[in-house]
Amino acid sequence: MVRAIIVDDEPLSVRRLKHLLAEYEDLEVCGAFLTPREAYEYVRANPIQVAFLDISMPEVDGMSLSRLLLESEPSLSVIFVTGFDDYAVQAFEVNALDYLMKPVTEQRLARTWQKIKEKYRDYVREEEPAAAGLLTGQETRIVQYMAEGLSNRQIAESLHITSETVKYHLKNVFRKLDVNNRVRALQRAKELKIVP
Repeated sequence: MVRAIIVDDEPLSVRRLKHLLAEYEDLEVCGAFLTPREAYEYVRANPIQVAFLDISMPEVDGMSLSRLLLESEPSLSVIFVTGFDDYAVQAFEVNALDYLMKPVTEQRLARTWQKIKEKYRDYVREEEPAAAGLLTGQETRIVQYMAEGLSNRQIAESLHITSETVKYHLKNVFRKLDVNNRVRALQRAKELKIVP
């Protein structure tokens, strides 16, 4: 399990990123902080592998915080999450693993997750080749809601995502299950024991 923290002075940004990261079963957000000082104290007392840091924060900015955290934990991976693209060069000077622009999208975060998985192979379980590993966690949840008879709009509301995102995931589900409609997808999901 990869342990991560989020540091951002905007509560809404913290909630959104936490929600997006919940998709990754091998990543645990063990702390979400609105102030760099709290985050620094936490990291000094608790082992973590990844820090998602906002750059523009009052008192101590994300760049300064990253340097402090790296002094305390040199193997830490820093991922900047910001609304400004003018810090990218500085970010990579401190060896940032990635640089995400707000608002972070699921698709962009998936690329970041690949980088995390590559760096922390020992912390991430190998995906099972059988049906259990066929669909992502989010795709599995969508199929389960579909089995309960929910529409795309209702699934989107339940998962706090857009209907377009549900359609995107369903397209992947259909491709992975080698089907072309919801009925066939549910039949196949039952065969593979993805749904009861």
